Formats: sequence, C-alpha cells, structure tokens
Amino acid sequence: MAEKHLFMSVIIIVIIITGISGYRTCQGREKECGANRRPNCLEKNREPYFQCTPRSQRCDSAWLSYCHAFYALSCHDGSTYCDCYCMPSPWEKRMPRRSSSRRISRTSS
Repeated sequence: MAEKHLFMSVIIIVIIITGISGYRTCQGREKECGANRRPNCLEKNREPYFQCTPRSQRCDSAWLSYCHAFYALSCHDGSTYCDCYCMPSPWEKRMPRRSSSRRISRTSS
C-alpha cells in the first residue's frame, strides 16, 4: 500500500513540475485537430506520441494499448488538450522465467 502512495506522489510531482516549467507536449497544438477533437499526447520512455481524439473521449482511453503491463498511465485531462505519461510501475517487477525442472527425455528406437 505504501508503494502505491509513493507512486501516486511521483505522478503528482511530475504533473506539478511539468506545469511549472510550462512544458506541455500538446498545449498549443489545438489547431491541428479541428472541431470536436483535441490533441492527445503521450510520453513513453521519453518518446512522444500524438493523435487527435474526440473531446468526449477520456484522455487515457486512447493510450491503454500503448501503456500496458508493468506500466502506469497518468493523464492531464484538459478541456482543449490531453497530456499523458506512461511510466514504469515501481511496485510491479518483472519476474524471471522459471526454467522447468522436468525435462522430457527421448529414447531412440
């Protein structure tokens, strides 16, 4: 539970820092999408992604397939643009594959 609170704190700090610095990946790109659509940006592994999505659609729904297992998705859901971040989840660790202790032996006939 403490790890979840730590992760949420990190997300909030990232959103605050990006807001203070004025860095928004989609802010100012509203003209690229036309009426009833808004720019929706995602940053994953420091790589930017962009698409126009309907204003009625939640920001995170556009990126769920990009940000899946072992990642957490956080979005600033603005009325005119969306900024989303896909970050490695601190509480999910990739487990190494177990090697099978049983081996199938083949006998030649």
